[in-house]
Amino acid sequence: MQPDWIQPPYSVTDLIAALLWILAALYASLHLRDREPGAGWFAAAMVLFALFIGNNERHLPTAPTWAVADGAYGWFTVLRLGIVCLGIGLVDYVGLRGRARLLTIAGVVVPLVAVALLDAGVSLLQWQISGHTLNLLAGVSFAVLTGVALWAWRRDPGAGYGYVAASLLTVPALITVGAIQQTPDAHLRYWAAIPILAVGLVLLTVSLMRRRRLLLDEVARRAAAERLLAEANASLEAKVQARTRELREMVAGLESFSRQVSHDLRGPLGGIGGLVQLASDALERGDRAGARRMLTPIGTQVRACSRLVDSLLLLARSGEATLDKVAVDLTRLTQDVASSLQVDATMSVQARKVQIDPLPTVQADETLLRAVMTNLIGNALKFTADRNDAQVRIRAQVEHGMVTVMVADNGVGFEPGAAAALFEPFARLHGAKYEGAGIGLTIVRRIVERHGGRVSATGEPGVGATFSFTLPA
Repeated sequence: MQPDWIQPPYSVTDLIAALLWILAALYASLHLRDREPGAGWFAAAMVLFALFIGNNERHLPTAPTWAVADGAYGWFTVLRLGIVCLGIGLVDYVGLRGRARLLTIAGVVVPLVAVALLDAGVSLLQWQISGHTLNLLAGVSFAVLTGVALWAWRRDPGAGYGYVAASLLTVPALITVGAIQQTPDAHLRYWAAIPILAVGLVLLTVSLMRRRRLLLDEVARRAAAERLLAEANASLEAKVQARTRELREMVAGLESFSRQVSHDLRGPLGGIGGLVQLASDALERGDRAGARRMLTPIGTQVRACSRLVDSLLLLARSGEATLDKVAVDLTRLTQDVASSLQVDATMSVQARKVQIDPLPTVQADETLLRAVMTNLIGNALKFTADRNDAQVRIRAQVEHGMVTVMVADNGVGFEPGAAAALFEPFARLHGAKYEGAGIGLTIVRRIVERHGGRVSATGEPGVGATFSFTLPA
């Protein structure tokens, strides 16, 4: 004869117990596949709840051998163990650690131990304790779990912990209503199956929602990483192309540099050699005065070579020296540079030609910045030397965190299309009419670019030129 717990018709508790078994299998799958925090404990809790609800009053023939007592009261031990497993699982699920974890588990276990002891006294010693009192004491454990879920909800409002708290709260609420209305324990056990099932379903739903959110976050992180990688690859490719272009320009510049240096040094050195030979011939003839006359042009050629070498050294330093940035009073520095460039021994260029507007203070390498102003003001004075109304004006403006310094003159000027070539090494648009090695503006460009700025030039033949450079304010 088959036992009555497998014979139809099946009751609602049979259906709920079956659903709890399904939930237990799903939680076990989450634990084994995804290592979801607390899922293993939830699986154990669902198994124990299913056993208790399936046994409720009639469905299982005997109590477990490890129960406190025989009959229906012995199955309450299964229920209490299920609540303990549920509590430990919830603690792991919300991520409690250390002392908070231990205190929470104690808050769940202590009321259940007290209920077990009192229940044993009722069963074995015939104590007179109301079943509603025991139920209310057991409800304390669910109240503690509700508080844990509310704490987690406050910490992370979007994770669904509020639904978990609401489902857990239904159990102590049902117990309280049953105590107030003096609902029979058997009826209360039937009704309690519904909130227990709701707790299992809500926890599973929230767990799946959390897994989905984590998956979406991971997808977003990977998409962002792929985007950053693509941008890095594109940036790297652009940098490689830019660097290749710079290297090609550098090679071309070195070739041009070698040719120009050879040309510019060959002239003065050849002149020095010729003059030395003439001086030697004059001395052999006894013409000491003629030999002495050769010394002046020799000195001129030596000074030309020296200026070229100095310019080359400054060009090299402008590209390699470590910047020593300090606060530089641009007005004072410009006045010093202008004063050092003199037309004759008595009158400074500043007093005669140069107009300096108030200039700001900038963060720059003062030595290199002095070289910039020396080249720009020196060029302006050189190309206005033939004008009686020569004027050189230096002014600045600050916009968008950058200082723009402008050196303008009313000298010979240049063709607008030739502006880019001015800053190339050895570029001399006006030929040998004006002295110089053609390196000064190249030095200016390198120094300014090393400071994070840019140089530019505008001009018109016979009207004048304006050279501008920017520096971070």
